[in-house]
Amino acid sequence: MRYREYASLTDGFSTGKLNRITDVPRLRVGHFTVDRDRPTVLRTGVTVLRIDDVITKPVWAACNVFNGYGKSMGLVQVDELGTMESHVFLTNTLSIGAVQQGAVKIALREHPGTTSFNAVVMECNDSYLSDIASLSVTDMMTIEAYDGVVEDFPMGSVGAGTGMICFGFKGGIGSSSRVIEIGGREYTLGALVLANFGRTADLKMPGPVDANFEEPQKTGGSLIMVLSTDIPLLPHHLKRVARHLSLSIGILGAPGYHGSGDIALAFSTADRSDPQALTIGEDGSTMSQIFKASVWATVEAILDSMFSSPDMKGFRGATPSILDSIRQRL
Repeated sequence: MRYREYASLTDGFSTGKLNRITDVPRLRVGHFTVDRDRPTVLRTGVTVLRIDDVITKPVWAACNVFNGYGKSMGLVQVDELGTMESHVFLTNTLSIGAVQQGAVKIALREHPGTTSFNAVVMECNDSYLSDIASLSVTDMMTIEAYDGVVEDFPMGSVGAGTGMICFGFKGGIGSSSRVIEIGGREYTLGALVLANFGRTADLKMPGPVDANFEEPQKTGGSLIMVLSTDIPLLPHHLKRVARHLSLSIGILGAPGYHGSGDIALAFSTADRSDPQALTIGEDGSTMSQIFKASVWATVEAILDSMFSSPDMKGFRGATPSILDSIRQRL
C-alpha cells in the first residue's frame, strides 16, 4: 500500500506514471534483500539506483549534509567537481566498504582498465532489527542488485530498507515523483529515500490522519534523500535543491536529532549541453516551484517507505507497521 491509497496530498503537482524516481529518464532501481533468522537474525541488504551510462556520461550533481552523523562515501568528490560518475548505492552502516567494492567491480567489468572511480555509497544503521556486526552484506550482493534493476521497483522493507525504522514504525525504501512545467515543457523530479529516522511522538502526517501515536520510542537513525530530475540544472542550482530536501524532515515533525545522519544528494540526468542550463535555474519563480515539488516528493517518499512496510521482528525486538497501528484505531 502507498500513502495516496489512504490519504491525499494537496501540494498541487501531478506525479509521474509510476510515482517513483524512475519516472526520470535514465534511471532504474534494484535490490538485494537479506531476510533470514539463521545462523543469526539478518534484516538488511543493498539498493542500487542505476543511472544509464553514468561512468561515460557523468551527471551534474550536488550534496548537502543537514545532520552529519553519517558514514557515506564518494560525496567529497561530488561536492568538489559538481559532477557524479557513479550509480547510487545504499546499504547499512557497516557494509559501505563491501558495497563500494561491488561498485568498483561493476565499473571494472563494464570499463576494463579503469584506474580511478568515485563510487557513491550511502548508509543508515539497521542494527535494531539486524545483526549488523555479522558483516553479512557482500560485494556480490551489490552486483546482483545492480544487474536486477527495473523501473517499477518494490518499496518498503526491501534491499537496504529491509531493517530500517522510521518514526518508530517499520520504514525503508520510499519513492515518489512530481511533474513540473517550465516554459511550456514538462519535466520530472523524482525522490528516493532510505528512511530510518524520527521518534513516534514527533510524527505529523499531512492529510486526515490522526498521528498521536504512543508506540515505544527508538532513538537515532538517519535519512538518505536522493533527488533526480531531467531539468537542466547546474551544480550550484542542485546544491540549493539538496539543501531544501531537509525541509521534509520538519514537515513530518522531526527536529533532526543528534545521532541522525541526514544527507541529501541531487542530480540532473539532462544533457549537459542543453543551453537552458545557463538560464533555467536563475529564474526565482521557477526555482521556487522546483523547491516545492522536490520537498513534497521527498515527504511522500518518506511516507511511502512506512506505508509499504509490514511489521517486522528482528535482532533486538519488533517494529510495528504504521498501517496496522492506524487500523487498530479506526
